Amino acid sequence: MPAAVIFTLLALVELVTDKLPKTPSRTAPPGLIPRILLGGLSGACVAAAWREGIVLGAVLGIMGALAGTYGGYQARSRLVKALGIPDFVIAPLEDLVTIGGSLFVVSWF
Repeated sequence: MPAAVIFTLLALVELVTDKLPKTPSRTAPPGLIPRILLGGLSGACVAAAWREGIVLGAVLGIMGALAGTYGGYQARSRLVKALGIPDFVIAPLEDLVTIGGSLFVVSWF
């Protein structure tokens, strides 16, 4: 239970800081490294909860974090450019897609 509370708080902090204009790119080490670490930990926790291999869960979590980081960045950047609207308009939509996709993936297990 403490891990769920900590991960939720970290996710909320990320949701807020991601919208700030001075936040570095998510693909730069200060944003990428925590995403990789938390992706791996989250994957290991989900795998452990379902009595599966935690190493495989960690690897899949890291892969998901990298796919979400780079895929989300590309999708968001391209939508902003194509639609000619401010980034902060697309950002909440990206968050909803990410949260929904994460819940969908976790519900498979």
